[in-house]
Amino acid sequence: MTNFENMKQQVVNAVMRMDEMELLCLADDTGMAACGMTGIFNCTVCEEEYGECDVCPCTREHSERYIKWCRKEYSGRER
Repeated sequence: MTNFENMKQQVVNAVMRMDEMELLCLADDTGMAACGMTGIFNCTVCEEEYGECDVCPCTREHSERYIKWCRKEYSGRER
């Protein structure tokens, strides 16, 4: 295993230990949510699933929608 491979494994291990909110923060901090990656919760996914939302992503309503979305069974469909 190279140092690069080991580093990737350590990142995967760290992600696997995260709870829902920690993972959302990681996706936001790294820009994954903003770039519209498939399978990453963002405002577009939120509105498609739960209807229009006039709140910023840091509100309780948005967080509740995110947790609800996380607990849904993955359907495998692309956006």
